[in-house]
Amino acid sequence: MSSTPSNPELDLENIFARESGIQLKEHDRLRFARQILVSLLLLCAGIFIAYGLDPDSKAMQQMFELVKIGALPLITLVISFYFPKSS
Repeated sequence: MSSTPSNPELDLENIFARESGIQLKEHDRLRFARQILVSLLLLCAGIFIAYGLDPDSKAMQQMFELVKIGALPLITLVISFYFPKSS
C-alpha cells in the first residue's frame, strides 16, 4: 500500500489546470438542445398515447403522472437554459 506524502506547497491549480475547457459553438448547442427536446417530446407523446389507449392501467397512470410532474418541468428548464432572456 503506497501513500502519497502531503506537501503544503503543492499547487493543485497547476496540476489540474484546464487551458480551454469544453468549447461548443452556438450552432452545436442549439442542435444538442433540439435533440434533447425532440427525444423528450417523443417520449412524452408515446406515454400520452399509451395512457389514452388504456387509462385504467395502473402502470400507465403512474407513467402519465411522472411525465406530468417530472418531464414537462424538465423540458421548460432545458428551454430556459438554452434560450435565456436577453436584455
